[in-house]
Amino acid sequence: MLALNALALSLITTASALNWGDRCGWASQAVCENTGTCDNVGGTSWAGDCPGLPDNVRCCAKQGCMHPDACPIGVRYGECPGGSNNVMCPGYASWCGNPGDCTEWGGNEATVLSGFCPGGEDNKLCRYKVV
Repeated sequence: MLALNALALSLITTASALNWGDRCGWASQAVCENTGTCDNVGGTSWAGDCPGLPDNVRCCAKQGCMHPDACPIGVRYGECPGGSNNVMCPGYASWCGNPGDCTEWGGNEATVLSGFCPGGEDNKLCRYKVV
């Protein structure tokens, strides 16, 4: 029985661990990234959302970074952490959260998009124009 409990705990721990580059936190394209790389692209990093990774790998987000398919205009590569699925969308910002909060926080030009945030129906991408 003790061996079975240890196996179950091992599976739970493994399932919750993230890898470098995985999405994390509240931001639509926040990724687990080395803190030095995050700083170099002008991002903000925080601890606690990249379990199982070294202390110098934290959740990193940069305003304006999102999946290229979520950006309604031309994108710029190489300015965001996380590779080619996380690009700069000039003039826009985004976050993941409750779709009902999108227009309250993002204003009249806010758009709710599905398929870009982890989680269920209560966690959608809110994309909005930045003035």
